[in-house]
Amino acid sequence: MPRSSSTMPRVWTFFCLDQLLTYLVLAAGAVSAEVLYLAYNGDAAITWSDACSSYGSFCHKATASVIITFFVVCFYVVLSLISSYKLFTRFDPPSIVDSDKNIEVAVFGS
Repeated sequence: MPRSSSTMPRVWTFFCLDQLLTYLVLAAGAVSAEVLYLAYNGDAAITWSDACSSYGSFCHKATASVIITFFVVCFYVVLSLISSYKLFTRFDPPSIVDSDKNIEVAVFGS
């Protein structure tokens, strides 16, 4: 993306989308890991036996898929860090002017 086209709304949009996709992929990985755990161990409370003893190739492929998913989560975390760095170093924090004292106060801290 060219530097001249990096407006504040566009950078905020990329930051929010990076965060959204990171958490979405993380949630999908967590659900997949839980299903894989149940496939390996079953659940005695509801008399659900393990499926990996019958469908071994499925469990191997699902294990590889969960591992790849968590590598993707790591890459999205790095992408989110990069977009947050670009957002918070390029633009000043928004400020609020206190009308009683005519003092400009930064919203995000000092």
